[in-house]
Amino acid sequence: MAKPVKLILVTAKDHPHHKLWSRLAEEVAKETGLPLETRIEDYLLLTEHGDTDDLGMPWLPQLLVEMDDGSIKPLLSRLPLNNALQPDLEQAKKQILERLKNLG
Repeated sequence: MAKPVKLILVTAKDHPHHKLWSRLAEEVAKETGLPLETRIEDYLLLTEHGDTDDLGMPWLPQLLVEMDDGSIKPLLSRLPLNNALQPDLEQAKKQILERLKNLG
């Protein structure tokens, strides 16, 4: 069974939630001990391995994981919202950690 070896955050510096995603990815990397690679506007990677819309177009930001077999899988492509319709980083972190646990 493949194991996670690296987190990959694909983002854009001018995205309104860039700092939130960066902080989230850094917290998950610290908690899991996985290295974090940040890529800026790597649409090719997202088209091949990330989530896309019904026309095959990816969006930013997305957090992916690279496995030791070379495969890359999406972990989170949309931030969950709280009751006030604001990004919920704690819920996002829970979702990411749960997905990582289920991969291995």
